[in-house]
Amino acid sequence: MSNQILLQIAQYLDISPTDYKIAQERFNAVKNWLDDGSYKSGYLLDVYLQGSFRLGTVVRPYHNDKDGNFDIDQVCELTKYNELKSSEILKNDVGDRLKENNDYERMLDTEGKRCWTIEYATENNRPGFHIDILPALKSDEGTLHSIDITHKEDDIYSWSTSNPKGYYLWFKSKNAYSTSFIESQRSTIFNANKELYEIEEEVPKQLFRTSLQRAIQIMKRHRDVHFVNKDFKPISIIITTITTQVYTESNIIEIIDEFINYTLSRNEFLIKNGYLIKDDILDYSDGKWLIPNPVDYARPEDERENFADRWNLESELANSFFEWCQQLKRDINSFKKSGLSDSLNLKTKSFGIGEKVDGILIKEAEKVIENRVGIFSSNNRELLDLIHLCIEGKTEWEPIKELAERYYHKANEGESKDVAKVNYYQIARHRGKSFSDEARTDILNVLKRNSDSASFVLCCNLLLGSASQKMIRDCMKYNNYENILEWPILRLYKYRFINK
Repeated sequence: MSNQILLQIAQYLDISPTDYKIAQERFNAVKNWLDDGSYKSGYLLDVYLQGSFRLGTVVRPYHNDKDGNFDIDQVCELTKYNELKSSEILKNDVGDRLKENNDYERMLDTEGKRCWTIEYATENNRPGFHIDILPALKSDEGTLHSIDITHKEDDIYSWSTSNPKGYYLWFKSKNAYSTSFIESQRSTIFNANKELYEIEEEVPKQLFRTSLQRAIQIMKRHRDVHFVNKDFKPISIIITTITTQVYTESNIIEIIDEFINYTLSRNEFLIKNGYLIKDDILDYSDGKWLIPNPVDYARPEDERENFADRWNLESELANSFFEWCQQLKRDINSFKKSGLSDSLNLKTKSFGIGEKVDGILIKEAEKVIENRVGIFSSNNRELLDLIHLCIEGKTEWEPIKELAERYYHKANEGESKDVAKVNYYQIARHRGKSFSDEARTDILNVLKRNSDSASFVLCCNLLLGSASQKMIRDCMKYNNYENILEWPILRLYKYRFINK
């Protein structure tokens, strides 16, 4: 049932066959216009799609708490070039050609760092589009299909290397279609869109979607909603690359689980041990992150295209990526428990039938308190999960505070009582409340009584604002049976994903 709901969500977020046809017509029109131009930089154009439209992972963007316009990424590659290679001349070559068309000139945005962007207005209540056109020259170096692309920073033009065509061929090899799958997809799309196609064979393969593509679409939408009004949003190609390399399962929810388990296990290992064992998927060595373009596997490491290159300039990008992975895990688990698409926080219409997850967790917590069974074991996370929901604004604090008080009063004297006390105090901290001198003394006494416990040392110092990365590592080594990074109290430590 969960997989079917995710499929419905992905279909809802996907581009419709009607809108895809419109996008294809606009892409072809721009392609034909560019093909007929003449350029100082070279000749023999190859204009082709790249990115999510070509990979089949396109999803309606989400900006400013509403659905945005579809992005179409297009490469304008000159496969033959003149002797003098200039990124500035190439960039202006393509821009000038677009400006020769009155319609494109009117719709053209200001020059971007890498692309020229044509903005299409929304028509007839249908989604809008914008086309990003990337000027490029065929590269003399690198792997097959490599291109040299322009980059403008502070009015200075430079070159960088990419390989979108090679990446697409790699992804295609990992996302192969069986004959029966093609027949099923084509028949389903044709029967639902007979006004667009006269025969089944007219249905383009670009509309076919595997579970891998659907999983990537769901995760991209979750990311877009999560990062509304936030900086350091992970780029799509990182999500796509990691997911494609680690997936082995055949349904959407299991593929998402594989992505989550892989990324969080890498993060946990790094923080715990201070290094990562190299796997050529997500690596960290000598203070540098590397998520290599898998097409470049045969090239020396320093020559590979690195999708995490900006992580090495802004460490918050890595932090934000792993924090988002944690949030994705929490939301997926809530969805599994509730059966409601709203638990995923994708800002779509609702799918599924069930009970809201906070109501389920409160009932489970009430039962635990009533029966006094395993209140503080790692297998009973109801209260901690509810604290997460409160932090995220998905349920009210007061009922959860009352639950924490009841846990405290039910707890036996000793360690259990101190655990309950820590949970009660963390609710206050998450709510932004300051501690009185009496409360601070109480926390210090808890720490004193449990000074030989790495868990209490970390948690009490988190409450007091004096936790360190070493305390986190010590606690992780002390608690081999669970991932402490999932504790809500760790959200009080804002830099826990930076390895120092």
